[in-house]
Order: sequence, then C-alpha cells, then structure tokens
Amino acid sequence: MKGHVAKRGKTWAYWFDIDPDPLTGKRRQSTKSGFNTSKAAWKACRDAIADYEAGQAIDTTRRKVAAALDEWLTRIKHSIKPSMWQNWRDYADHYVIPYIGDRDVLDIDGGVCDALYAKLLTEGRVKAKPKTDDPKRAVHVRRVSATGKVQPCRPYRYDSVRCYKTHAEDDPLLGQPIEPSKTVRKSSPAERTAVSPELAPKTVVNTHRMLHRAWQDFDKWNWAKRNIVNDAHPPRVPRSGRKVWTVQQLQAFLQFVRRDRFFALWVLEATSGMRRSELAGARLDLLDLKAGILEIGPTRVVVNGKVIESDGKTENTQHLLALDPFTLAALAAHVEMIETERKEFGPDYHDRGWLFCWENGIPPHPDTITRRFKRLSEVAGLPVIDLHDVRHSYATAGRNAKIDWKALSKRIGHADVAFTMKQYVQTDLEADREVATTLADLIIGGLLSTEDLIDQGEEDADDDPDGDGDR
Repeated sequence: MKGHVAKRGKTWAYWFDIDPDPLTGKRRQSTKSGFNTSKAAWKACRDAIADYEAGQAIDTTRRKVAAALDEWLTRIKHSIKPSMWQNWRDYADHYVIPYIGDRDVLDIDGGVCDALYAKLLTEGRVKAKPKTDDPKRAVHVRRVSATGKVQPCRPYRYDSVRCYKTHAEDDPLLGQPIEPSKTVRKSSPAERTAVSPELAPKTVVNTHRMLHRAWQDFDKWNWAKRNIVNDAHPPRVPRSGRKVWTVQQLQAFLQFVRRDRFFALWVLEATSGMRRSELAGARLDLLDLKAGILEIGPTRVVVNGKVIESDGKTENTQHLLALDPFTLAALAAHVEMIETERKEFGPDYHDRGWLFCWENGIPPHPDTITRRFKRLSEVAGLPVIDLHDVRHSYATAGRNAKIDWKALSKRIGHADVAFTMKQYVQTDLEADREVATTLADLIIGGLLSTEDLIDQGEEDADDDPDGDGDR
C-alpha cells in the first residue's frame, strides 16, 4: 500500500487508497491535512497505513454526532424492530442531538456522556406538542344497514359528538355539522398542573443504551477509536413496588364491568395476563372458539403517540393460548355482538378483522384501553393500578396457587422461566412465612414455646398491675 503527500495551501496533507465502497465498488481514500511539514505528514501517513493494515484505522472524517446518528439509524433500520427503531429515533432527536449534535464524534468521551445525562435528569423533558383541533367536523348522516333498516345517525361512544336521530332522506340536517350537546370547558393555565422539567431516570438509561449501541457500531466502522460510552455512568433507576390486585379484587372488577362494551377484553386480561399490545392486536381469525384457543400474533404498540404493528416483545410472545370455559363464553358473546354490528352498520363498516373494536370496526387506541381501565377501576372503588399490573396480578395469583413455573412462564409469554421466577418469587409472602417457621423451629427447637411467652407476659402484668413500670 502506497501513500501520497502534498502541500495544500499553507499546510501538508496525506492520502492513500483503502478498500472500495462495499455497495458500489467505487474507489475510496483515507486522507488528513493540517500538517506543518512534509516530514510530519509522511510520518502520520505511514502510521495511518500501518493502523489500517492492522485493522485499527480510524476514519478521520470529522463526522458530527447528528450526522453520524442519522446515518447509523438509516443503516440499522432493517435489522431491528420498527418500534425500537422509532424509539431510538426519538431519543436521538429529543435527548442527544439538541445537546451534542454539533460536536465531532471523535470529541465525545465518557465525561461528555455523563454531563449529558446530568442535563437530561434536571431539564431534559420535552414538552408535548399542543393538540390542534380537527378541522373535520362531524356531520349528520343517514345510515342504512344491509337489511335496509335506518340506523341512528352517530350514537357511538368513539364519536366526538353524538346524534341518536334516524334521519329521513329529505331531512335538511343531512350534511350539516353536529352541535355538541355539552360545551367542554378548557382549563386555564393557572389550573393546569405544572409538569416537572426532569427526565425520568429510566428514559435516560434507555438513551444511554441507544448511545452504547451506536458507539459500538461506530467502533466497528472505524468512526471512533473505541466505544467510549463504556466509560459513562448512567443513572440508577429507583425500584418501585409492584402493585397487584387480589383475586377478590379481580372478581369485583369483572363483576362491575359486566355491561361494559369491552367486558370480554377485561375477562381475557384477567384470565390470561396478556400484555396490552397483545390485547389491542388480537384478531378474530386467530380465535378458535371450538378448539378453545387464541393465537397470540402480531401486536399493536404505541410509539410517540402513534400505533404501529410489532411482532411482540419476546421470542415467546407469539404462541397459542388455551382458554377457560368462562372466557370462551365471554368471547363468544362478544363475537356475536361484533357480527350483529357488522350487519347493521352497513357499507361504512371497517372490516379489518380486529377482535376488540368499536361499533364501526375500528380498533381502539391502546392508550384508550388504558384510560378506560383506570376510569372503570376508580368508579368501582378499587385500588388504582395500571393495566399492566393486572398481568402482574394474574402471575401472582398463579404463583400463590403453586402453578408450575414453566407452564406459567410460557402462558404469559416470558422469554424464559428464570425471568418469571425472578419477577415473582421475591413477593411470595406465604413461602417466606413457611421458611421463617421452619428455620425458627429448627433453631429454637424445644427451648421455648409460644405458651411460655404468653405465660411470661401474664406474670409481668401481675407484677405491675398499674402498668406504670413500677413493680
């Protein structure tokens, strides 16, 4: 391999050929300028050639962090899940590029990362974009079912406004905007709760992991000398106690929501521990009522407010789920309701095969499912938990019932049994009580008994009848 040195302006530069572009086969060169003398340029050229031949060459192009992350995300997009890619895109756009995007990749070190994390922890929260009013206003329509029956105009809960009239063909209201029955009062700025500017430690850790993967690739591509993110110190994520419902509270919730449109969804969640994304992505063609099984297929997840389809959180996500008789009955009634609505709704029905949907066939937003669950829980007077905590409640109930760990782990779609045991064995109070009793009997043995302590307490009370400590 031969190098070249020449004077460019007032300084000297070197260049030499490297391997051609892997996609186009075009010629590529490594170059660097800014040397004061020809001798210095030649020495640097020889060192660079040696490093390149040893596989340690560094691309000296002064890539900016923003441009490097953009190219990196473009190159890896096909190799990761769409949801993960969108999350990393958001982390880069909101939490990295605004702060260090204009700096050179080679200038970033562990200290810069630590300073970035400190900045995010104190004032990294990104303000949500203000919602704009939908320019399309709902209008009165005349709906006719497939059987020719005139249907109410807009009676459904997913509509922003409702109209329960059955319009005649010559009704002058047809095509006119529907006036809301109630005026929604918007809160004033003083009434709104101030949002803390701090970014959650978990989000900062996620940003750290994204940067670690990026610099790992930068190292492989010779954009960086090494993965400097290894020198950074991500924040500690405080542990939060898991909230679960007891079996009795699960029963009380199901009893309360028996007439809710999504009663079958709540039953399925309570009797299977499915993730929200799995419930939102459940399909009619994957439900076999005769065989009593539901196939967990592609899921619907929320990334930056938008719903996208994913192939699941773990490799064990997509699996067959056996259903109990009660859940089957609830789902059968739900499917019958959907079939009736499909026939009555008419040609405007969105027949896309979703198991849980509104009256027009459109599935609810996963965040809508969460909000609906919280509202129903509050009205039912139950302890406030997240929808995902019902999954924890299901797994906890299975653990307390001494269900086989392997069977339980497979049913709830965990990647392996060890993860399931790690998550739920630590809160097994009954098992802890059994261990405490067994070891206490072994250590104390026949030395003392509970009756001895009771008798001793009564003797102490007799010695101090006034209870003032004087004997």
